[in-house]
Amino acid sequence: MKTLSIIPAAAATIALFAGSSAAFWGQLNLVGRCPGEGCFTYLTLRDYNTGSTYDCGIVNPGYCNSPGKCTNTCTETSPGGYNFNVQYWQTSDGCENVDFLGALDAHHGWCCGGVPCDIGA
Repeated sequence: MKTLSIIPAAAATIALFAGSSAAFWGQLNLVGRCPGEGCFTYLTLRDYNTGSTYDCGIVNPGYCNSPGKCTNTCTETSPGGYNFNVQYWQTSDGCENVDFLGALDAHHGWCCGGVPCDIGA
């Protein structure tokens, strides 16, 4: 019977390594800013692997919904100067979605339950 208790532990270890194999592992956030006349919601990303941070511009979760995805340019706000395009949308169940379109060797990632949230893509 003791060998059976090893199986769940091994499965959990495999799941841990599988989860961290994403090309992008980081945080998605929607931040309200009022830079002048009016307030806007900005998409921001933080890469946990590299520490890089990105400002991806203004999004409107009510408008950016599947199939009405919004395409934004993410500009690195940490040293490095890397810029790339993403598609962002929110599904009817409130989940946040980002398609990296191959940037950072990543593709589609999502999270549910509010922001900020962790995503792997």
